[in-house]
Amino acid sequence: MKHCSEWQETLWLDVHGELSPKVRLEWEEHLEGCRPCYQERTQLLLLLRNVNEAVPESSLSHEDAGNLYNAITGKLKDEQRGKARRRKSFFDGYIKPIHALAACCLLIAVFGWFGLRGPQQTTRVGTISELGGQEQVIVKEIDLLENLELLEEMDTLEKLDQVLRS
Repeated sequence: MKHCSEWQETLWLDVHGELSPKVRLEWEEHLEGCRPCYQERTQLLLLLRNVNEAVPESSLSHEDAGNLYNAITGKLKDEQRGKARRRKSFFDGYIKPIHALAACCLLIAVFGWFGLRGPQQTTRVGTISELGGQEQVIVKEIDLLENLELLEEMDTLEKLDQVLRS
C-alpha cells in the first residue's frame, strides 16, 4: 500500500505523538478519506508497540542517567566555548578598526601622491612631439623608467594589501 507522500511528515509526527492540535484535526480528516494513510498509520503504530515491548528497559540507574546527561551537556558546552573563543580571537586578533583606518589613510596618501604626479606626465607627453628624434627617445626612456618605478610601487601596494587582508 502506498500512502500520500505529502502527509509523510505528519504521519511520523502522529505515531510519535507530536502533532499540534490544529494539524491533528486536518490529519484526522485526511485519515477518514484516505485508506492507504490509515493503514500505514495502523501498521506503524503496531510496529512501534512491538519494538517497545521487545526492547528491554534501560539498565541505567537514575544517578547514572544523570551523570551521562551531565557529561554530554558539559562536552557540548565545551565545544561551544571553543568555537566562540576561536571566533573571538579571529576578529580580535586580525581585524581591528585601527588597522582598517591605517590602510585607508595609506591608500588616500598614495592615490593623492599619484594624482599630483599625473598632470606632470600629461604635460610632458604633450611636449614630446615638439622635440627632435634623439630627444624623443631620451624622454620615452625616462617615462619608461618612471613607469617602472610606478609598477614597482604598485607591486608593493598589492603585497601590502594582501598582508592586510590575510
